[in-house]
Amino acid sequence: MDRIRQWLPQDVLSAPISYAAYSCNSQLIYATFCDGNIAVFDSDSLRLRCRIAPSAYFSQAVLNGSQAVYPLVVAAHPQEPNQVAVGLTDGSVKVIESAESEAKWGTPPPTDNGMPNGRTGSSSTTSNHTPDQMQR
Repeated sequence: MDRIRQWLPQDVLSAPISYAAYSCNSQLIYATFCDGNIAVFDSDSLRLRCRIAPSAYFSQAVLNGSQAVYPLVVAAHPQEPNQVAVGLTDGSVKVIESAESEAKWGTPPPTDNGMPNGRTGSSSTTSNHTPDQMQR
């Protein structure tokens, strides 16, 4: 088996990953973390497109509670690449979608010289980009 790409925990996303899944169109990877963060990565480059903080989908009671609650599993919507269901350790399920006023998570990255993200035609076996610090 060959490793195609690699992303390592870093900066604000330093907790262990609890689960990851591709979007329905395979352009995104959704990853959930044991600290409650959810990340949306570009599947081609593993560039962080969006970080969803726990405060965006947890109630204040859960955030202030003594029980550690975090996403245990994530499932991509079969037809909507910008919508996911997240199963939490407390047994609840949250459905999350990018806001209409924001750029869609599934919008292809800008193209520069015919290649996404301005990358050249050569491929790298690892990728460890500094994440964009976008919180929703």
